[in-house]
Parts: sequence; structure tokens; C-alpha cells
Amino acid sequence: MPIEVRDVSLTYSEGTPFETCALKNVSFTIEDGEFLGIMGHTGCGKSTMLQLIDGLIKPTEGKILLDGEDINARDYDRTKLRSAVGYVFQYPECQLFETTVEKDVAFGLKHSSLPKDEVAERVKWALESVGFDYEKVRKKSPLGFSGGEKRRIAIAGILATKPRFLILDEPIAGLDPLGRDAFMKLLKTLNGQGTTIIMVSHNADSIGECTRRVLVFDHGVLVENGGTSEIFSDVEKMRSRHIGVSQSREIAHLLKEKGLDITDKISRYDELKDAVLEILKGGEQL
Repeated sequence: MPIEVRDVSLTYSEGTPFETCALKNVSFTIEDGEFLGIMGHTGCGKSTMLQLIDGLIKPTEGKILLDGEDINARDYDRTKLRSAVGYVFQYPECQLFETTVEKDVAFGLKHSSLPKDEVAERVKWALESVGFDYEKVRKKSPLGFSGGEKRRIAIAGILATKPRFLILDEPIAGLDPLGRDAFMKLLKTLNGQGTTIIMVSHNADSIGECTRRVLVFDHGVLVENGGTSEIFSDVEKMRSRHIGVSQSREIAHLLKEKGLDITDKISRYDELKDAVLEILKGGEQL
């Protein structure tokens, strides 16, 4: 069943001179198996929304439902939420603390009641999924790796729990191009296997290539909710929100400005390639 956000508002420091409205009357549904992107300028409420979905903070008004149950209800069993939702924070490498990589990745399974051999198998799978040689890194200290490597170890710790819903807050920030491409490929694979992914990112290319639906926030208000190609079709509007669109969409926009009859419904490279090939087949000059 989906995650439902119903009329959610959040005000920090309510009733004080520092009162700040972070989110206002936000409603949307995240369907099972989706790859959902969330965009918006800094301070618009994106990360706050993720923390609400994960139950780390409570809304001032409204409800968040997981499988039809209010996660903030007094009698709600929070173990359901913790087993279903995995949260990768913006700087997950700061969460590393165990003496070995193996122990750190296994930590989230400590109270899972899984057999030891299954825990070991999950740890091995998670580390290999993010690009490590399990035998080479398992006994090393997680603190002895580079920043990007630490991030991948931390993410492996979340993947090992095999959550139904994977929430990521700027997961590729600070990764080099190869690391970024490998990680996005991993997310596509996980999504293809049924994991629902909710990703906040300022990287419009990653949003454009991987997601099929986008939410856009502006000053705590959900201002756009639609298919990625549809949202990216209005380049000027996205620029006005200080967000931008994917490079594939930018190229299509420039080609159209030059007089080519190319569709606005482009967000991914494969869509751009297909559209350009169609133009060439029609004999139009680029």
C-alpha cells in the first residue's frame, strides 16, 4: 500500500517570535514501486518533508499514513515504520561508528531476529551493491576510507535492511562522476526490483534520468506534482524557481528555439535521442 500525505503543515517554534512555517497544506500519495523526485530551492521544505515521512518529526497539522495507518497515532507500532522505510541522510558518512565496515553495515539488522548467515549474506550483498570488494573491506575501520567511500558504506548499511521505501536526501552530492553514475544505476536496479524510492536532489540530470514523477516545493508549498517530462516541459518556469531542468531537456529546448519541431516532453537522454532520430528520418536538418 502507498504512503499518503494528507493536508500536512509544519510550523517550527509555534507561538514564539521565531515561528516559521516550513510546510503548508501539503497532500500527495507515493505509490508502491515509484521512483519519485523532490525538487526545490534551498530551504523550501524538501528535507523537512522527508523527515516527516520517516517519522523523525511530527506535523503540526495533517496526517501521514503508511499502509493506511497514521504513523503518528499514539497506538501506532513504530517497528512497522522502521522495517518499511530506510532513510539515507544528506551526509550519511557522519553516522559511521563501528570498529569494522562489516559491523557497521550489519548494525541495522542487530534486532531483526535474522539468522547469522542471512545477516552476513545481506551485508556482503549491500557492500558489493555499492561497489566494494567484500573480503577486502569487511575487517577495515569505516573511518579509514575517503569521504565518498564512507558515504557508500553508510548507504550499504541502509540497503542491508532491504526497506520497501528508500528515502534519499541529496545522495550523490560530493560523489565523483563515476561514483555518481554507479550509484544512480544501483537505484534504478533497486527500483526495478520493487523498492519504492523517494529522492531529494538539486541534480536535475539525475532527477530527469531516473524519476517518473516529480514534486516541486516553493516556500513550503507543493507547487508542482506530475510526470517528470511534463514538469520539465516548462523550462522557463523551472528556471524562475531557481531549479532548472536536465541537460537533455535543455538541449531539446534549444533545438526548438532554433525552429526544429521537437516535443517538449523530454527529460531523459533516451527520449532526446529518439526525438532527434525521428527528426532526421523526416529529413529535417539539425
